[in-house]
Amino acid sequence: MNSKAYLPLFRTIRNLQLCDSVVGTWIPALMTQKYSSKTYCLLKDAGQHVNKCTCARTSYFSLRFLTQKTTEDGNAQLDLIQQSSKDLTDHLVGGVPSDNKFQREVNDTSRLADDEASEDLWVPSNVREESYPEIYPALRKCTSPSDVLDLCSNPPLSAKQISNCFTTMWETSKKIRSEQRRYEKQIMFEHPNFENLCYLAMNTAHRMRPEDLVYTLHAVIKLEINQRSRLVQTLLRACQENLNNFEEREISVLSSSLDGMSSSRNVDALRSGLRLLVEMRLPEIRGVLPLQTMMRAIGKDAPLSLKKKLEVTEMEKLLRFFSYGLDDIPFWKLINVLQSCRELSYRNADLFTAIGDYIINTAYMWQTKQVTLILSMLENLGFRHIPLLDSYAEIVIQSPESLTLKDLLITVKVYSLLNHLPEGKSQQFLEALGKSLELYLPRIPQVELLRVVYSFCILGYFPHQPLDKLLQEDVLNGLLSSETYNVEINERMLHSINLCLKLDKPSIRRPDMVVLGKSTSTNLTTHPEVQTALVTILQDTNNLQQNVQLPTDYYIDFVFTLDPEQNTLISETDDCTVHGVRVAVLCPTVSSFAFGTLHPLGKLAVKMRHLRALGYKVLLVPLHEFGKLNVCERVEFLRSQIFPVKSPDDEETNMALGGRNSHNSHPGH
Repeated sequence: MNSKAYLPLFRTIRNLQLCDSVVGTWIPALMTQKYSSKTYCLLKDAGQHVNKCTCARTSYFSLRFLTQKTTEDGNAQLDLIQQSSKDLTDHLVGGVPSDNKFQREVNDTSRLADDEASEDLWVPSNVREESYPEIYPALRKCTSPSDVLDLCSNPPLSAKQISNCFTTMWETSKKIRSEQRRYEKQIMFEHPNFENLCYLAMNTAHRMRPEDLVYTLHAVIKLEINQRSRLVQTLLRACQENLNNFEEREISVLSSSLDGMSSSRNVDALRSGLRLLVEMRLPEIRGVLPLQTMMRAIGKDAPLSLKKKLEVTEMEKLLRFFSYGLDDIPFWKLINVLQSCRELSYRNADLFTAIGDYIINTAYMWQTKQVTLILSMLENLGFRHIPLLDSYAEIVIQSPESLTLKDLLITVKVYSLLNHLPEGKSQQFLEALGKSLELYLPRIPQVELLRVVYSFCILGYFPHQPLDKLLQEDVLNGLLSSETYNVEINERMLHSINLCLKLDKPSIRRPDMVVLGKSTSTNLTTHPEVQTALVTILQDTNNLQQNVQLPTDYYIDFVFTLDPEQNTLISETDDCTVHGVRVAVLCPTVSSFAFGTLHPLGKLAVKMRHLRALGYKVLLVPLHEFGKLNVCERVEFLRSQIFPVKSPDDEETNMALGGRNSHNSHPGH
């Protein structure tokens, strides 16, 4: 449009503004009259040029369209205009194409700042925050992004003021109704000061404080400015350069911004830098909330190792705080904590010990079913709290009739799987449990009877009445029938009971015509580090057998023969093997021991007991501890176990691994 056409109108509006006129609010009313499209464009262009003027007075009035609310109180005229001009508003703001260059896409490798185009808009570094102090109260009165842009036309803005402008634009856009927000954003993009503000942000990004920088990026992303624009890419580069200066708040805001951004070169580089920063600062974090901020910053695609580090650190901090306030925590929360530890595969001996000690000290508060539930949760975690187990055993010995059937089943299962009996009172405890079982024998289900007898056999106890009922032909047929749930599990338990009756208690009569279950297939594994150390000691591979299967279906990792009198090895080809002792080397994993100790759990304990009954000398090599030793230490450890010497020095060597048997020696895993 020819500029001469609207100069008279432009001059008139400017003079009216200088006279405190509210012409800016009356232009939509003029446009509701029957003017042509050329006149409409004339009024619109005039309004845009008026906004570029610098008012001579402090009472500055901007041109407003109908979608904007007034920032001044008491403008009753605007309400009248809004009632009469709704159709005009849709025509005014809708369907206008945007040609703003900050919406055009650019490549990551393109120039991030157009210095030639923005040379006249460069903000000097000596601009002080006090150069335009009235902008802060003015920003608080803004009700739309256009209101903020109206304030950006007067003096040069500092970096902090630029950041506040973008943040206010985003905050005001959130308060606008969803159906009106699209029109307001289009007006914002077409505002003449929007491009200027973007250039200012680009040119001051590298001089912004970290806080202002991340808040500017966050607001720009929330305003849906093109993520591949020069403005966004410049802010991302500036964040990369200042990443080491970011504190907890800046990291949190930056991670929130990156969550909503698509993958690109600068975004991916910034995410990788954030993860490195989090991993570097992890040991310095002391609070729970900062740690949660770091967990959020690394994102869902972070490496599993880093996630695990954050998870363990978070759990340790939470549970350290938790363990000091057990007195104020209800019972169901204790259960939830233990359940969470199990689901997260997290182990903390200090926490488990604190919970067990708390239950002991407040035993008068708890019912039997609550104590058994705590014991069951600790058993699921593989933790053997000896004082709590002994304390509960005393209660069972004193009043076995007080146990319900459910309490009895849980108790026998826990003590058998943990392979624990109270010292000095084991027989009394087992007899008390057997007496309690006899009370429920007439009405106990067959599967529950099988489970409780199986647990008793693991403990080496064989109650006559429950065994007689279990070994009845109709009961066995019912357990092994195809209609029974989990037939394979029943077969494995019956096979273990059969081995216990054969090797531990041969005086018990077993049915001759009924096969008590069958064994399970075992995956044979090799342990080259153990084999290498044994070959070094034996000096001949012919003296060593690997993966030996016994008639009882037990598998032994390594077997060799030892002369106990001369304390020497015997070759398999020698005739004097009848005088030797067969040594069975077992290589159990960490799951075969109670947490934090080398105390064997139920299944491993039964296997060791049966191998001894078969005449083997059992040698345990815990793989999780053996792998921590170097080659020389491995050889010395096995040598001390094979050829024990009763001297103080050798006893220390023998305890190289066993010295970690204390249940509180490992605070976490």
